[in-house]
Amino acid sequence: MGVRPAMKVPKYRWVLWAATVAAAVFFVLEMGFLSHGHGATTPRGFELLDTLMTHIRNDYLEERDPVQTAEGTFRGLVNSLDPLSAYLSKDLAASYKGQTGREPETGMIILKRYASFPQVAAVVEKSPAEAAGVKMGDLVSAISGRNTLSMSLAEVKLLLRGRDEKPVEIRVLRGNDTHNLTVPRAVLFPAAYTFARPAGQPARLTIHRFEDGLAEAVRREVGPVLKGRKVPLVLDLRGCQDGPIEEARRLANLFVKTADAGRFEGRDGAKETVACPAEAELGTVPLAVWTDAGTAGPAEFAAGILQEVRKAKVVGFETPGLVGRTALFPLKDDSLVLLTAAVFTLPSGRKLWEDGLSPDAAIPVDKLNEKTYLEKTIPLLPKL
Repeated sequence: MGVRPAMKVPKYRWVLWAATVAAAVFFVLEMGFLSHGHGATTPRGFELLDTLMTHIRNDYLEERDPVQTAEGTFRGLVNSLDPLSAYLSKDLAASYKGQTGREPETGMIILKRYASFPQVAAVVEKSPAEAAGVKMGDLVSAISGRNTLSMSLAEVKLLLRGRDEKPVEIRVLRGNDTHNLTVPRAVLFPAAYTFARPAGQPARLTIHRFEDGLAEAVRREVGPVLKGRKVPLVLDLRGCQDGPIEEARRLANLFVKTADAGRFEGRDGAKETVACPAEAELGTVPLAVWTDAGTAGPAEFAAGILQEVRKAKVVGFETPGLVGRTALFPLKDDSLVLLTAAVFTLPSGRKLWEDGLSPDAAIPVDKLNEKTYLEKTIPLLPKL
């Protein structure tokens, strides 16, 4: 069998090679700057990258498109920083900027660390993913034929969601088995939250995502049902990951008033105190918080404040430790870079970055079901 003829790349594209190397070196230099301070220099990083690109151009089996090679370099450099940082190509950047929170989705709650496959932390009940046979703990090794190993968490989420309900093809690893699954998409939660008062159980406020106006809607629509009646409440944050941190702060402020809810710590030791200064309209409501491995970002932030400052009991599973503030940097080719600019620490000094939140009443991973959550929660709340 002969060797496949090398793909010919137009010469003008190699004119872009120097520019792409320079852009990649910018990231190398910035990474060194972030790690070592203003006095750091990284000439070796420049030399290695320059040499590597030259070898790819001149010595690789097939002639490669330099722009695609550079994009892979960008992705690796940025995605390897931490789980929230991401390089998004032009198409994914457009999807990211156009998100409303109401896109059709599969029902898979995903966690992702660099150089590992995305893992299913939870599966939404009665979702397309559950119907297709996706299981908690599955590793998603491919999405629409694309290997996921070097992807960022943001990229994985965007690829699993869609602008329509067209199914997505995924490959999952489960133990020693590989499964190719076709998973439809659907709009799972038209509203950002749901509220219910099941007979004989605590009232339940389930947050599906944080979005602008959520806390005000809860204050206006749920507050009158709870205020002054000592109705025990479960704040269900399981599987909730998305939305602005500021809206999570406003929700926490409904339950607790404090001048010090923690602080964001950024570069060069910069610290920004987070306050919940408004009157806590639901401050006397008996409260428990439900978490699981999919409780991340703004939901993890709110749960941490309520556990430490409000002294609310957290029931469930340890959270992943992904409370960070990201900064968005558009690039000239309409791609985007997301970089983690600060991470959150509670007033006690506990970081909600990497370590995550430990529940007061822990539930083992094989018993994360409704029955066990209620059994663990009811003794922690006043009797109905």
